[in-house]
Amino acid sequence: MIYANTILLLAVGFLLGGFIVMAGLARRSAHTAAYISIISLLAALAAGLAAIIRRLAHAGVPGQSQTHSLLFTWLPLPGVAGTGGTPMIAMGISSGSLNLVFFMLFLFIVLLAQLHTLGMLKYKAIRPDYFALGTLTAFFLALAALSINVMQMYLLLELAIYTACSMLQWANRPPERPIARRILLPHAIADALFLIGITIFALHGTPLDHQILFGHDPSRMSGVAGGMQQPIAALKGWFPGLTWRSLGGMCLVAAALAKSGQFPLHTWVPETITGLSGANAMLSGTLIAGGGLLLLAHCAGLLNLNAALTVAMMGATTQFCGSCIALVQKDIKRTVAWLLIAQTGLNFVFFGSGNEAAGLLGGLLTALIYCGLFLAAGTVLRASDGQRDITQLGGVWRRLPITAIVSGMLVLGGAGVGLSGMTEIMRQGLLHVHAYGWGIGEFGKCLYWVPLIMCYVTALALARWWYLIFAGKARGQPLEEGELAVQTFPLLILLVGVIIAGQPFADLSGLFAHVIGMPGVRHVRHIAAGFDGMLLRPLEWLGPAALAVVALVYAGGLQKADTLRRRPGPNLVYRWLAADMYFADLFFVLLGFPAQVIGKAAAFLDRWVVEWLLVTLAIVIRLASILVAAAETGLNVSFWERLERPAGTAAGQLRTLKRNRPVVYVLLALAMVSVIALLAAWIGA
Repeated sequence: MIYANTILLLAVGFLLGGFIVMAGLARRSAHTAAYISIISLLAALAAGLAAIIRRLAHAGVPGQSQTHSLLFTWLPLPGVAGTGGTPMIAMGISSGSLNLVFFMLFLFIVLLAQLHTLGMLKYKAIRPDYFALGTLTAFFLALAALSINVMQMYLLLELAIYTACSMLQWANRPPERPIARRILLPHAIADALFLIGITIFALHGTPLDHQILFGHDPSRMSGVAGGMQQPIAALKGWFPGLTWRSLGGMCLVAAALAKSGQFPLHTWVPETITGLSGANAMLSGTLIAGGGLLLLAHCAGLLNLNAALTVAMMGATTQFCGSCIALVQKDIKRTVAWLLIAQTGLNFVFFGSGNEAAGLLGGLLTALIYCGLFLAAGTVLRASDGQRDITQLGGVWRRLPITAIVSGMLVLGGAGVGLSGMTEIMRQGLLHVHAYGWGIGEFGKCLYWVPLIMCYVTALALARWWYLIFAGKARGQPLEEGELAVQTFPLLILLVGVIIAGQPFADLSGLFAHVIGMPGVRHVRHIAAGFDGMLLRPLEWLGPAALAVVALVYAGGLQKADTLRRRPGPNLVYRWLAADMYFADLFFVLLGFPAQVIGKAAAFLDRWVVEWLLVTLAIVIRLASILVAAAETGLNVSFWERLERPAGTAAGQLRTLKRNRPVVYVLLALAMVSVIALLAAWIGA
């Protein structure tokens, strides 16, 4: 019997095989590498589809359940005495519903991003390593989506981050290492928090917690690291009122939030825009929009109310920052990056408030929508010869009509038009946040009002981005290049995917709800009366209304907006938002600068302390060896006679030391007497 997990293992094998072929045989031709990457991704998608069909065919057959895991035991650890077993970290592949959906989503997005990049080969020199790294990133993402425990998923997502960062570097000549460091520093902080979190759960967790984290079910692992319990217990004094479960859950939450670019570890996302648009689309549609939510979904059993509230708070803060900053950005891809983390923040608000189904389905639609917006931005950049300032574009729809129409529909879908299904997700999620927030108190009301108002700001920022690029009159150089079929085809496929995924017949919300055991997203017809529900009713009109407002502001050009911006009050706010609320500077002061100080201090100690200690020790050892060699020789040369002669070369000095046998004896005797005296004083004390 061939199980679904075996087919999925074959699917990830196709990806690994494609990477090996590109690394070994296709290093000279970018076209060959691109075709091999696309073929391996298509084969993996076909195998994934076969696994889904296989599982559905045997879903109700007794003894043929396809939800079991293909396990590999890894890292055996000594068991606790009396438990009767040896705990270990298990790795494997699981064909659960949630795993399969994100497996197909990740591969689908990577495939479309690679197809779009294929159209860039005619206009831009791209090395074959770019496509090889893209396939390797897809391999890690596929394994992460099929993970059976949190530990395995986090490690694979981390590897995907590093390979995606390498892809971004290949787009620059020479590679920009400072940008890579700014991208990876928040992830290094998240790694430290994740290690603290899993240590807390390993020492204090239940068998179910260990099953979620490590894939095994032992008793408490206090015998493995018993000495760590006291430091963990001491942390409670720093955070009064919080239990160890809250602390561990918050650490895991922080690690998951960092993967999706959420506050306060969100500064790395805008740094990724220097890469190719295909790499941006791949990163946004997989790791940022889906990776963090998938990791949180697997951690749901570990999170108590405090940790879940942390998710909602950080999501609301990120949505506020991202929406406001995106409203004044001029860079074509930087605007999309801030809008992406804002929309992802809204999904985290839904997830943290208890509506996990709305958060996961919103994350899936966000991945598809913003992947398409990044690909559309890449098409505009190619056609405009790299013009990144949206205020210098305008009227692009004349040369790129399909891109303009598809990206406009994606913008409307992101703003909440019913065709994409995003309206019901936003409405159902916000109603759940309303009930959740009013149960908390006054602070909980802010948790409702901030995301609701920011939905309107996000719609304005999306409409502004689309209008300044595609509508109106051309404000810069006219476009010379038109559309390519290989670049418009991925956009059309993404639009179809957005429409299908949000419709009731697909019932992805019900699938997620079945996995996590809660109601899914329902079509809401009745909304509570009053001011609380007044702004919640017209969500389906957000997109068209935002486009109408933006058209009124920019109908005559940029003069109206510039006049408003130059006023003292709006100008200060504009400068603050245009500088990304100075979050990059704040992040550097709080994290980057201390890291640099620690690194320079370590380098200073290494150079001026450790190195000199080693040199001194080497000299002492060398002198001792010379003295011992001199003591073993039978040469009798007068000491005073040697002192009267010139020093000469190093070899002459060595011969001089060897001949001074009496002096060597005296020094050795003094050393022995000193050692004996020190030992006697130590024993007497």
